[in-house]
Amino acid sequence: MKPGRELRILELTELAARVALGLVFLLYGLDKVPYPDDFARAIANYRILPEALVNLVAVTLPWIECTCGLLLLSGQWVRSAALVSAFLLAVFLAAVSITIARGLDINCGCFHTNEGRKIGFKLLGEDLMLLGAAVFLVLKAGDRIGWLAVIDSGSRPVRTPRR
Repeated sequence: MKPGRELRILELTELAARVALGLVFLLYGLDKVPYPDDFARAIANYRILPEALVNLVAVTLPWIECTCGLLLLSGQWVRSAALVSAFLLAVFLAAVSITIARGLDINCGCFHTNEGRKIGFKLLGEDLMLLGAAVFLVLKAGDRIGWLAVIDSGSRPVRTPRR
């Protein structure tokens, strides 16, 4: 395969990973923002965090998710947003694994906090794929600016000489 074609495939893979991960984080975060009480109950059901931290996490985490999602979708600070996303996913995977091991039958609290999805191995698999996308972005994402880098990869910004 030609080197230019490999670069293009890498850029398109990066774009797909950014859009998928960005949409998940943005939509999941936006869904939780208006319902901090419901999200706090979902967090408390895991029985992992001290009670004093549950409300703080329920109020701040959705905004962190939204910020990561927006950064990933816009192509700004991709590696940083992907690193934070990977950390959040790793923590969530650990919480889900602990919950499965304990045999608790609870909703995950990740989307539609009023209805929710049950904790299980399917959820683990889905989040492992998201973690893989986040790690890929941390390792391979370029420092280019957003959509323009993929749409017009033939042109590069011109640097102006310093005076």
